[in-house]
Amino acid sequence: MKGIFWNCNGFADGKKYRFLSDLTKDKSLDFIALSETGRASFPQNTLNTICAGRDFIWHCMAPHGRSGGLILGVHLLTFDVGEIEEGDFFIRFKLRHKEDDFKFNLISVYGPAQAEFKSNFLSEMIRVCSKETLPIIIGGDFNIIRRPDEKNNENYSDRWPFMFNAVIDALNLREIELSRRKFT
Repeated sequence: MKGIFWNCNGFADGKKYRFLSDLTKDKSLDFIALSETGRASFPQNTLNTICAGRDFIWHCMAPHGRSGGLILGVHLLTFDVGEIEEGDFFIRFKLRHKEDDFKFNLISVYGPAQAEFKSNFLSEMIRVCSKETLPIIIGGDFNIIRRPDEKNNENYSDRWPFMFNAVIDALNLREIELSRRKFT
């Protein structure tokens, strides 16, 4: 299974569509999760371009204010979709891999940049992940760092990283480390 979680930081540039289309073709992506799309919906021809014309099912979530917006799509020849859930900060697909019958949850998140909404985001993460008995793949833009070395400047407070790490530990989640890059 191959996929991408990408904060596209707005999605009006045709170069981004072409990048995803080429990536989907080259890597045979099975899922595409985009955060900070800045849009509530996409025309079908745009979605077809993004997935290189492959048979994908999509779910879009409108942005809250000037930031946010999520889109999650999966290849229907690879997965059966059992359930779709949308929260304030996430989209969840309950999936079954057709080849090996593996069942899991795929969750795309866009965490708030504003400090006053971070506790709501972490609470929602706990709620959606702790109720699940199936394995979870969760990714996106959490807008919370885990350690000071993930920051590209000296402005660091450990309040949110402490809480974020506590949630990650409590949910028994494991981070897939970046390779060949320092920052996302």
